[in-house]
Amino acid sequence: KYSSFWQQILEAVNTVHEARIMHGDLKPANFMLVKGVLKLIDFGIAKSIQSDTTNIERESQVGTLNYMSPEAFLMKEIDENGNVIKCGRSSDIWALGCILYQMVYGKTPFAHITSLHAKIQEVANPRHKINYLPLSNPHLLDIMKKCLTYNRDERSRIPQLLSHPFLQPVHVSNVGGKIEEELLK
Repeated sequence: KYSSFWQQILEAVNTVHEARIMHGDLKPANFMLVKGVLKLIDFGIAKSIQSDTTNIERESQVGTLNYMSPEAFLMKEIDENGNVIKCGRSSDIWALGCILYQMVYGKTPFAHITSLHAKIQEVANPRHKINYLPLSNPHLLDIMKKCLTYNRDERSRIPQLLSHPFLQPVHVSNVGGKIEEELLK
């Protein structure tokens, strides 16, 4: 039931990313249903990504707290490799993971933390734990985890998410009393 909206969300953000733009404030309120088609809106803090780089620089933390990536809270600090932490399209992927998590569980991954400071500390902590309740669809759980990976370089990109088994049609047949699933190509 989530796959149709999820695919439309991914396609909308993919269009923006292909234009070398990071939206920077992805959240459910920034998607609008127009004649049955999901549209991405509110590019108020969107930033163009220069052709010679994959990241953007901002003067301050911006975005909606419950959808902000770890690197959004750590911008301008130095990572373990001695590089300045910047935000890129992978920050939008984190926000997409938060949106899907909210679609599935009815809340964002860190909604249980009410203090602003505590929430920032938890999201920015590389050892944070996201609570995933069991799901009947293992592909749905997997795609959420691929978006909500702490390390921005390990997060899936939109083309990978669009080809993920979660979005592939499944043909189920009963052969000899045994259920077999086969991905339709």
